[in-house]
Amino acid sequence: MHLLCTLSIMTPERLLVITTFASLIARGAAFTHGHFSSAPPADCSANNERLSASVTIKTSLCSHSDHRQFTSDLDTSLEWLAKERQDNDDNYPIEWLDTQHLTSENIDIIDKEEILRVPLYPLPAVYTPHSGENHTIVNTEPRNVQMARDLVAGKWGDRSLFCVTLRARDTHRLASVGTLMRLIDTEDRSIAGARTWPGNILPTLNRVVVTCQAVGIVDIVNVENGHTSLAESEYRVVNVKLRSFTNEATKGKTEEMDSMTHQIVTDYQKVRSTYINSQSLASNELPKFARKAVHELPDLNKLDDELDYWKLVDTWQVLCNTIRQAKQTQLQGVINEISVQVAMEAKGPLELPVKRRNLPEHVQKQLEEMEQQASADYVELGMEPILDFQEIISMKDSLDRVRKLAAMMKRERARLEAKESLIRAFLSESE
Repeated sequence: MHLLCTLSIMTPERLLVITTFASLIARGAAFTHGHFSSAPPADCSANNERLSASVTIKTSLCSHSDHRQFTSDLDTSLEWLAKERQDNDDNYPIEWLDTQHLTSENIDIIDKEEILRVPLYPLPAVYTPHSGENHTIVNTEPRNVQMARDLVAGKWGDRSLFCVTLRARDTHRLASVGTLMRLIDTEDRSIAGARTWPGNILPTLNRVVVTCQAVGIVDIVNVENGHTSLAESEYRVVNVKLRSFTNEATKGKTEEMDSMTHQIVTDYQKVRSTYINSQSLASNELPKFARKAVHELPDLNKLDDELDYWKLVDTWQVLCNTIRQAKQTQLQGVINEISVQVAMEAKGPLELPVKRRNLPEHVQKQLEEMEQQASADYVELGMEPILDFQEIISMKDSLDRVRKLAAMMKRERARLEAKESLIRAFLSESE
């Protein structure tokens, strides 16, 4: 989907009209340690007890009520957005939890032998299990650095397990279903002893890079220290129940399952070929780094069992993350271009980098509206890497999960084919 953004900016000298085509959109896939990371590589921990208001802007274009807010970075970890989807789906699987309401009494109704006690790592991201791929998380906040060091030191046992769960960026509430992660390796890249130009010693810059695998899906039973305020280096601890996993065959399970898995393979191959075709509009709308990334998407010719399914889910999330980062890059490029142009029109020396707060108020408002419209169009695109995948890991029935993935791929194939058809019709008329 493309958005034709026209921004009119009045300055004392002249009216500047900047018109640009931008396909505006979601989170970046990082190519790390030989594998794509299907969630953000940077430490964007929702363990943080605060949320930066500077990146959350109330929408003025797309809202139907005051609670609707998009973020300027195309983040879709928003409970209000999930709630809108829930209103249109009686079987919507995502549920949210308040940390302080999850008491230890919840454990009494469950066999304690089924409970795992692990550190909690809330993130505005979703990790899907059983793909066998490695994921990289860069930790800079003191509590996350401490968690990584405790896992390495064996404080949480030989298995070095922790729980990642989605935390809503707007309400700070947790999704009731998370992903069990196993620590594989860490690399301490902290910088100590750095000095300023006059020679003053700077505080240590903590930076611990964690390599891990998503090994299972868990239901969160309770948060042990949910009622207490945390010190800077403290993290929350949860009791979780691991969902059982068996690598059941999907092929031949039911006629509906066979039909859907065949369609999934067909749709995936079509989408993949469209993106890797250097002549396609879908490929050419992506920046160079994203075109290179989609060329790494694996071929697929079967979907015979649960492991095949989860590997494909991980691959699809990589594509969604790559598209999101591409859209972020394109949007930020347009915003930067406009900001610099307006700053150059102002009297006095040009100060770089250009800070938005120094731009005229009406320009700031127009830029915010542009970001909000871009976010709304990105959500409409249907290729976001967070809520759709939280739905998948929250579903308990394998048939429901296959239906969800089939619908996602069918929608993207239809979108790409419609786009290619339009451009072919335009070119034929021009000849």
